Amino acid sequence: MMLETYREIYFHPRTQFITIDTSGNVLESDDILFKLKKGDDISSVSLFFKGLSAYFDVDEENDIKFTCIHLENNDRQEYTCDIEFKTFAGAQPTLIIIHDFSEHYKYYQEVAQSRNESVINSQILELKNKYLKEKEDFKNTFIANFSHELRNPLTGVTAFCSVLQKTDMTPEQQDYVEVIKSSADHLRNMIGDILEVSKIEVGKLSLHEELFDFHELIDMLEFTYSVKAKQKNIEFEIDFDEKIPRYIESDKTRIKQILENLIENALKFTSSGKITVLIKENQRRARKVNLSISVQDTGIGIPDEKLVLIFNSFTQLNNSRKFVGTGLGLSIVKGLVELMDGKITVESKVKEGSTFKININLRYPINQEATSLETKSDIERKNYLSKEKYNILLAEDSELAQMAVLKILAQEGNFFLDIITNGEDVIESVIHNEYDMILMDIRMPGTHGDELTKMIRSLPVQNCKTIPILALTANLYDADKKRYKKMGMNDIIEKPFDESTLLKKIYKHLK
Repeated sequence: MMLETYREIYFHPRTQFITIDTSGNVLESDDILFKLKKGDDISSVSLFFKGLSAYFDVDEENDIKFTCIHLENNDRQEYTCDIEFKTFAGAQPTLIIIHDFSEHYKYYQEVAQSRNESVINSQILELKNKYLKEKEDFKNTFIANFSHELRNPLTGVTAFCSVLQKTDMTPEQQDYVEVIKSSADHLRNMIGDILEVSKIEVGKLSLHEELFDFHELIDMLEFTYSVKAKQKNIEFEIDFDEKIPRYIESDKTRIKQILENLIENALKFTSSGKITVLIKENQRRARKVNLSISVQDTGIGIPDEKLVLIFNSFTQLNNSRKFVGTGLGLSIVKGLVELMDGKITVESKVKEGSTFKININLRYPINQEATSLETKSDIERKNYLSKEKYNILLAEDSELAQMAVLKILAQEGNFFLDIITNGEDVIESVIHNEYDMILMDIRMPGTHGDELTKMIRSLPVQNCKTIPILALTANLYDADKKRYKKMGMNDIIEKPFDESTLLKKIYKHLK
């Protein structure tokens, strides 16, 4: 038979062969896919076959192929097929070959869909990352601007409190100044907390290791918080392991910040009983000492279901106005401990108290006896200066900051001060005057302070390459500090500054 001949050529387990006459009536069918009787109209399989004879001449040889055609049999089973039409000269029957490639097309569709979904997901992820980056950039810009605008008036408050304390005041007035200064310090700490969290979240906070007296730091904390605890009528104790090396190489500021935040947190939520700080040495290895630090309190405690939330930023589990705060302290502690490759955990029972535990490794010098931290303070260096009067240029647009610097330097009696409020006038003033130091606000109107510094360093004027230039700024990300140094700045005075901070930095860089 004719069909048997073609089956040998086109064998496929899911291929049906059909022959039809010029009117489209079935002559033969092997019924692999569709059941047909002799004489059935081929269009009964699908309307796709109706009128196809118009596309080719049945008296000539033709070979026409159609791909991905959807057909349905009498049992309503669907197929996706490739179909071939073959006609032969001499009025021979037309051959229809139907290849069932349903599985093939299904797989291809799944692959294509998966690929498309992958492309779409990749684009969505790219858009999300772009959105998050823009959001992060906006947040950082906002925080930088927010910090700058707040720190200028804070500088005025802090500096003038220092100046005012040196004047003749009644005891009552002195108390008022202390209240103002305390409030300003509290506000400065809250602003600092917001910046710290921002730095930690974006990975821009780094550690600055220095050699310091760890025992002295603990003694200072014990004295400070014993007084604070006594004011609340609660006990405070630090159980300190004296075997711990006296001198430690680490970030003293960050370790102090961790301990202070944990103790402050304990004080806030403890109204009676006792706060105990335990600091023990576990082991020493390769110039590192492993310490366990715990802060125990007998305060209100934390419910089990809320323990996972306490280290989140801006989280305050007790919303009572009795417990004020930003909710950033513990978030900062966790970030700093992890930055030091340490671990922090918490245990707590409601109405019984909480215990925060830290495990951390700290470097220390092997020869403790030969270690000394005795150095001359920067303010003491003024006794060894070479001039009676120094010319200082202050580039600052904030009137409060201007007045603060003016009052502080006037009390010293060692300085002449020029003040410029616009960045565009700084260069001209430097060209026509010889200064011993420049105090440069970073966010100057016109041209920013770091850019002005770069211009000054390139001026063909005597002293411009060596004159000390100190940045006045609240922007203290590591990237900012590196940029200031690259532009030619010698040091940074962080806003808000007080009298002591300003004078230390100035005397440090004067000759």
